Formats: sequence, C-alpha cells, structure tokens
Amino acid sequence: MVDKGLKPVLSVSKLSKAFAGKTVVKEVTFDLYPGEILALVGENGAGKSTTKNMLCGLLQPTLGQIFVEGEEVEQIQGQAQGISAVHQELSLFPSLTVAENLCINDLPGHALNVDWRETANLAKKQLAFLGVEIDILTNVESLGAGKQQIVEIAKASMHANKVLILDEPTTSLTAPEREKLFSIMRTLKEQGVAMIFISHFMDEVYAMADKFVALRDGTQVGTGYLEDVPRHELEALMVGREIGQSAFELEAPSSKSVLRIDKLSSHRFDQVSLSVANGEILGIAGLMGSGRTELVESIFGIRDAEGDIFINDECVSPVSVSKMKKAGMVYVTEDRRTNGMFSGRSVKENASASGLSYFVKQWLKGFGFGGERNAAANFVEDMNVSTPSIDAPVRQLSGGNQQKVLLGRWLATKPKICILDEPTKGVDIGAKFEIHKKIVALAQAGVAVIVVSSDLQELLDVSHRIMVMRTGHMVGEFDRTNFDPVKIIALAASSAHEQSQKEASQNA
Repeated sequence: MVDKGLKPVLSVSKLSKAFAGKTVVKEVTFDLYPGEILALVGENGAGKSTTKNMLCGLLQPTLGQIFVEGEEVEQIQGQAQGISAVHQELSLFPSLTVAENLCINDLPGHALNVDWRETANLAKKQLAFLGVEIDILTNVESLGAGKQQIVEIAKASMHANKVLILDEPTTSLTAPEREKLFSIMRTLKEQGVAMIFISHFMDEVYAMADKFVALRDGTQVGTGYLEDVPRHELEALMVGREIGQSAFELEAPSSKSVLRIDKLSSHRFDQVSLSVANGEILGIAGLMGSGRTELVESIFGIRDAEGDIFINDECVSPVSVSKMKKAGMVYVTEDRRTNGMFSGRSVKENASASGLSYFVKQWLKGFGFGGERNAAANFVEDMNVSTPSIDAPVRQLSGGNQQKVLLGRWLATKPKICILDEPTKGVDIGAKFEIHKKIVALAQAGVAVIVVSSDLQELLDVSHRIMVMRTGHMVGEFDRTNFDPVKIIALAASSAHEQSQKEASQNA
C-alpha cells in the first residue's frame, strides 16, 4: 500500500500542449507518489502519447506546472532527474550485446578505454535485480520481440530511480513474458519507484495500477483510485459518448457480397474471414498492434498472406497489387506522408497521380499531358481543398487538405472496392466531417468500403457493421442496430488471457 504521507515525487498542474495554436492536451493534473503506479488511460488519439512525451522531457509544455520532488521545473530533464520512459518504439541497438545496450547511456571508463568487465558486471547486476535471465553477451537482434522489450525496460529502469513511464509495454509480449514484466514492475514498486502505466488492456490496469488519469479528446475527464471505480464506469468515462443517432443516415447495402475473405492468415493475423457488399461500409476496430493495417495491406496485395480472397465470387488468389487495382480496388494508406503523398510535387501532380493514363496523349505516348490542369482544378473544387493554387507544393497544405488530396486522388478512379486506413488521422473536425460525407457518398454510389480507424466514434458514425480485431484475430462483430461503444472498446482491450478466462467460465 502506498504511503500517502510521503511527498509526491512528480506533480503536474494544468499541463497543456498546443501545436500551431491547436491545443491537443488540456489541463492534465495529478500527483504521483513513490512506489505508486498511475494508469494513463483513454482511447487512441486521446492525448496519452503527447502527455507522456511532456512527462519524459521530449516535449516542453505550452502551459502548466511540473514539480519533481516539490521543486518546480520548466521541462523534465529525463534521466538527469531520475525519470525514464519505455516508448512503443524500442531504442535498442540491434547489433550490440545486451550488456552494451543496458549501459549505453553511461558506459564505465571513458571514451577511449571502456571498462568492459564493469559493463558486464553492471548488466548482470541489473538483470539479477529484476529477476531476468538473459545472456548479456547475446546481440539484441537475435532476441525475440518479447525479450527485446524486457531489455528495453531493464535499460530504462537503470536510470529511473524516481519515475518509470511504460507506454503499451505488453503489446508484443507472450503470456509468460507479460507476467515477467508485471514481476519487474512489482520489484520496482517495492523499491519506491513510481510508474506511469499506459495500457489499453483494462485487466492489466486493474491488476497493476493504484490510480488512474483518464483522457478524452485531449482533456482530463477523470482521476481517482481504481479501487473506487468499477471497470465499466472507467470504460464509459473513456468513451464519454452516449449511444445515439449518427449524423448520417445510411442506406441499406446490397445483400450480395462483392469482396469475401476466407481464413486469411499471416504472421500478424490468423484465420480472418469477412465479407463486404456493394454499398456497405465495414468498420474494423482494434488497438495498435491488433493486425488491422497488416490485414488490409494483405487484402490489397502489399503483404503476403495465406487464404482465399474472392471478388464477385471469383477467387483472385494469389493476390497482387496490380490484380487488385485491375479489379477496381483502391487502398488509401494510413501513413500519407511516407507512403501516400509526393511531398515535393504540386497539388496538381498529386491529384492526377493515380490517373496518368487519362492525361497522357496516346499519339505521343509518354509525353504531353492533356486536360490535367482542368481535371485538377475540378478535383480541388469537388474535394473542397484549401490551397493557394493547384501548382502549390502539397507539403504546404494542412494535414486535412493533404488527406483530401490523397483520398480524392483514388476516388477519381471510380473504384468498386475502397479500403481506407485511418482516413481522418491528424485532421481537424471540419475536414473530418467532409471526409465522412465522401465515404457515405461512396457507399450510396454502390462502392464497397472498408474503414480501419482508431477513432471509435468515426466507425460508429459511418459504418453499417463494425468488426473488432484483437491480437491478430477477429473477436467480435456489431450491426448498426446494436452498436455499443463500451462493449466494443472492452472487447478490443481485453487481453487474450482475460478472454480465455471468460470463455472458460462461459463453457463451464
């Protein structure tokens, strides 16, 4: 039990962060005591990562106060103040040994003469303290993902004598590795290390944390001790929305499926089956790491997978991107900057990129474009893209306008099947509503649409059905008539261990 008579090791008051004038985290306030575990919870996009980055020193707050052991600081200095973070993206050097990675931030000796014996001793001591058995001379790249995560935690905890921040640390862990992580957390807790634990898995939150801070849309909407708050109340607090009518009235889709997936499997998902009809919008919900993106990339032919894919009852396996495009399928990627946009090119060139064959004059093949400017101008008007001109570099546009360009580029090809991965990621409310209108209009025109999104409300607004993925499996399906955001988020956030217990009790 945490001694509440101690002084807080970390206190924040009205912590806020804005980017380009837009507030993304607003007035987060809490106290964290030695040996206490605080769960930072909320849906994807709630502001958890931004808050974490302020608390570990990667970002400077726009407003608010931070106190470390009662002393106010303008910005966290990380390890210099005994605060470390384990991020979702590991910071290990694959070609170095476990010992070298553990001590990389403070190698004993000096630059020209590292004391390798002491390095090994420090590494052994740290792993023994945490109860971890890993060969310190093994290169990190030869370890599995779970053991790499354990090494990352061991590395961070070497310098976190006050606060350790864990961001979704169990995503890649097996059940035994998960239990090992919890054992490490209990050891650190006994030593007086405070922890901030970010997890979507509610069973983990209630098993490990003492109290919580709940975020929704960047704002703190609740805090308290978990023993005083039943799980369903916390989940409802995170969702924060009553089940009600969407802003859109969806027309009933065709009864005949145009796309059918039968037992599709890869190393990231297993035995997934689904179907989508003409005029239907199928939403796919799930947490980061659930396999959503890998699934739709496999459907489009970007990734290899085993199983059968049928379009209009005709098997198209083996799948390739060219084959799917020829069948009328388009895929709008989640990562528009890296994989979607030609950032050095103009709005006009980005708008016409998917339909060059329409503009290249066949009598001079490969040279001379006809009608591209007029088509791009019409495109900008139709998609309501805010741009100085069609010749402006697309990188100068806002995120919402870039997303409209990317979406509109593919819609201009008049697809029959449209896969949209995070179609409104990073866009403002106005642009989001316009994109939603386009998605609904697609379905009304008879296009089969799959929408992958971390924004549950987005799926509730535009989907006829929602399927839920968890750890590579489809674990639930909801029709529009029985959408329940609390049940959907609970299903997505239940760990495999918790779900197996539920199934066992149901079958007993």
